[in-house]
Amino acid sequence: MTASPNNRPSQNPRSIAQACAITFLGNASNNLQQDAFFFLDNWYQENLGVMAVTPVVSPFCLAVSDGVASSNYSQHCSRAVVKAIRRLWNDQKSICSDNIHQLINQTKHSSKRHGAAATLAMVACELNSDGTIKAVITHVGDSRVYQLSKGASQWQCLTRDHNLLNELIDQQAQEQGRKVEFSDYNREGMAGSLYSITECFALTADDGLLSSEAPEGNSCTIDVNSGDCIVVCTDGIHDLVPSHEWQPVSTETDLQKWLIALKDQVYDSEGNAYDNGTAILVRFD
Repeated sequence: MTASPNNRPSQNPRSIAQACAITFLGNASNNLQQDAFFFLDNWYQENLGVMAVTPVVSPFCLAVSDGVASSNYSQHCSRAVVKAIRRLWNDQKSICSDNIHQLINQTKHSSKRHGAAATLAMVACELNSDGTIKAVITHVGDSRVYQLSKGASQWQCLTRDHNLLNELIDQQAQEQGRKVEFSDYNREGMAGSLYSITECFALTADDGLLSSEAPEGNSCTIDVNSGDCIVVCTDGIHDLVPSHEWQPVSTETDLQKWLIALKDQVYDSEGNAYDNGTAILVRFD
């Protein structure tokens, strides 16, 4: 698995970060790779692969999409999502859930793929004129983005899963007239049915392709500093190895070895890699 150079025009060609990605089939019961990802300027969907550590320049985009396993055709939806991201990125258009939804449903899919669904987690970064780095975090479903600030020992989740449990947390807080703390979201060890995804992309075979609604994605913007790190990953990673078990990353850390060690943790976990796993790690220079 090789990455092409980032050839998107930039006024400042120096690299601002180092990035690496890993993906694996795991022990998925359907024996399908339903994860796909976008890395700088191309999309990938492979049973096993580890990128070389790649210097990246501003602007750049990294994304993962996880096919929802309730359909044995969801690999087609996750692939459509990252292909749409590549098209939007190359055309320098806004990469939002509405635009992705329109692109993935401009092609009429076979009826057997109707209802195939996928999530999204994405980070798009650019260098500001004052030398600071802005990162736009976008997600739909339960794929996540994490940040590790320079010198910190614990990873911080930046995304709130779109699932039934988090909706119930919001509803309860509203009824009680209080604000939800972010730490209340994305709880572990709850009943499986409460993790049902409430927002995702889906393929349709209907003639009125664009009549269906786009998923309600969330987006936020953060400032990134030198030495900070970001992980973009599917639930096959964070469900089996919670972020408090991830190793920190320093300037000396080999990003490729870090990701391989994380994959090994997933296989050694109690869940024994029961799902596909994909993670992209980026460390800012």
